[in-house]
Amino acid sequence: MNRRFHVYEAPVTRRDVLRWAGSAAVGIALVGRDVTAATPSPRPRAFRFVHMADIHLQPEQRADEGFRAALEAVHALDPRPDFILTGGDLVMNAGRADHDRASLLFDRYNRICRDSDIPFHNCIGNHDIFGWSASGSIPSTHADYGTKMVCDRVGMDQPTYSYDHGGWHFSVVNNVLPNPGDGEGYHGGISDEDMDWLDRDLAAAGDRPKVLCTHIPIVSVVVFRRMDARDEEYMQVPRRWMCRNVGPILRLLNTHRVNLVLTGHQHQNERILLDGTTHIGQGAVCGAWWKGAHWGNHEGFGVLDVRTDGTFEHRYHAYGWEAG
Repeated sequence: MNRRFHVYEAPVTRRDVLRWAGSAAVGIALVGRDVTAATPSPRPRAFRFVHMADIHLQPEQRADEGFRAALEAVHALDPRPDFILTGGDLVMNAGRADHDRASLLFDRYNRICRDSDIPFHNCIGNHDIFGWSASGSIPSTHADYGTKMVCDRVGMDQPTYSYDHGGWHFSVVNNVLPNPGDGEGYHGGISDEDMDWLDRDLAAAGDRPKVLCTHIPIVSVVVFRRMDARDEEYMQVPRRWMCRNVGPILRLLNTHRVNLVLTGHQHQNERILLDGTTHIGQGAVCGAWWKGAHWGNHEGFGVLDVRTDGTFEHRYHAYGWEAG
């Protein structure tokens, strides 16, 4: 595949020196309505962007109205963000839908996005992949099967790609893998091909600050909310909840000194600092699938102010949507 990456040269930052010296691994889960995850600093801000995860657009549950309200809140931010980075699950269950329904979902998504004059960079989620969860009713030979439909409909050249903005490098990686035998049709992980690509892409970015955006978390604390293993020897995390190859991914992040990882999928807010990389699991634009808050996490999106030295501020912005 012809994916883009470029070579950069940039000065070594103080943050790089601290990371090379070694860092402790600390995990903190944050849950709430409006979370500020960094202390304000007088250091110069490079730019602002918004991370909108788990939109789950659909005709039902007033989802169109809710997504428009979220975008109005984004446009009302001061300063306004330079772009919107989505976190996957743009629509609600194209994986189980027939072709007409899946087409309708993406048409509605595009129609609303076109009303925004803030550009979008999209990430793919499990709900966006046509046919994988349809229990064989959609043949794999269908022209739009798999990631092709979502890529074509939202204008992505590839499911995995990278771009640059304001001195920062963004790698957007599809980490939803096919798994037809489990009933859901997918599990989390980065393919060998994309791992090789990501290694080259991050290396080419050099010392620039780096962001990895995927749908399914690399690491997560909130997954343990749903576990109770007192009658079992081991606690097991389903591969649909987190990446199956988390160890190799973490080593890659550490090798290339990735500043920030942004994910969705769990519809909950968490922030984990591990080996100098901050992992932010974002709450959902749709909350609990447009039915209210999910585990106390109201409908919202992340607002990120990044700086030229690789540091950043993040807060979760609940935009006041009332389900019903």
